[in-house]
Amino acid sequence: MSYELFIARRYLQSKQKTGFISVISFIAIGGVILGVASLIIMLSVTNGFAGEVRARLIGMSTHVTITRFHRQAMEDYRAVLDSVALEKGVVAAAPTVEAKLVIATKEGLDGVMVWGVDPASFGQVSELTQHLRYDESGELHLNRRPGQKYAGIVLGVQLAYRMGVGIGDEIMLLTMQDMKLEDMMMGGVSPRLERFIVTDLFESGMYHYDDTLAFISLSEAQRILTMGDAVSAIHLRVADLEEAIAVKERLADRIGYPYRFKDWTEEFPALFYWMELEKWVIFIALSLIIIVAAFNIMSILIMSILIKTPEIGILRAMGSRTREIRRIFVYQGLVIGGLGTALGCLVGLVVCWLQSRFDLISIPSEIYIISSLPVDMRATDFLLVSAVSITICLLASAYPARKAASLQPVEAIRYIT
Repeated sequence: MSYELFIARRYLQSKQKTGFISVISFIAIGGVILGVASLIIMLSVTNGFAGEVRARLIGMSTHVTITRFHRQAMEDYRAVLDSVALEKGVVAAAPTVEAKLVIATKEGLDGVMVWGVDPASFGQVSELTQHLRYDESGELHLNRRPGQKYAGIVLGVQLAYRMGVGIGDEIMLLTMQDMKLEDMMMGGVSPRLERFIVTDLFESGMYHYDDTLAFISLSEAQRILTMGDAVSAIHLRVADLEEAIAVKERLADRIGYPYRFKDWTEEFPALFYWMELEKWVIFIALSLIIIVAAFNIMSILIMSILIKTPEIGILRAMGSRTREIRRIFVYQGLVIGGLGTALGCLVGLVVCWLQSRFDLISIPSEIYIISSLPVDMRATDFLLVSAVSITICLLASAYPARKAASLQPVEAIRYIT
């Protein structure tokens, strides 16, 4: 231990020997602990909520989507599927037909986004089957079964409530496919009606999906849209979500035009940007707590300089250099900041672990879909918070340390009694 650090430690000790540091230093350390722990906890909770939103958005959609430019039908999609299967990182692929149709029930008409999917393959790229409300087997019953008059359709719960339908009810899909513009303007044609039986409802927890999506079988979608054997898109699932961008770029380089490749970050860019911005706003706001604690550190060091002025003069008279005096008080600030930061990280870690392990804080699941506060601890958050806390404490020590180093030995020891 250098003599500067030894003296800094002695200066922080209470004269009454009641503890390692004085009561006022305890208060300063407590402020740093509070600020660091608050930052760790709030960043972990923010990560948790962002992870839940991302999982629900991407879980119902896809990691990577392949379409043709100008939304043209993919007639050779099987060759694309074979090529995609060779790509490293791709674990599943499923063709889909996507179209905006009109749904009709006794409650009225409304627009709906209809996805035609293959129940076997689509369940491997989407979490739709995990959100089914009534079928615990996790199977999509979209094809016409024995004794069933029409093919099946799965609706979002909000869409079903709004249209006033439930399991076993009949609905109609209206399509204007293959109708000529001049015929529609003359009023000589009417939309085609296709009947379906509601076989299940899904509840993803995301209103964007639950109120606008309906699923039918791939073959039915191709039939009513007169697409033949073509599809609208191919959905891919990758082994590592963070590698989706790299997989997309490799596929785009290998397959290329006329196909367009889009990863999950392009599905809702504004939402993901807002969530990241929100995390930084929280970080900056809660960092003010550490800044307040840093002012306490500055006050402690200034008081220490006033009390220890004669001793500083003696050290200077004994040959201590200016930079050595400066280090003594910088070390005091670093000891307080380092100890407070370490304990704050420990407190934040323990609180977050207890919440993730025992769900100490519950939230209404009917509002937030999840029943407890989500927590996602990340090492980068701990490192960032620690670095910011130590830096703030170091900056708070700089001014008092410079004032102490500027004391003249003769003036400092003049009033020694």
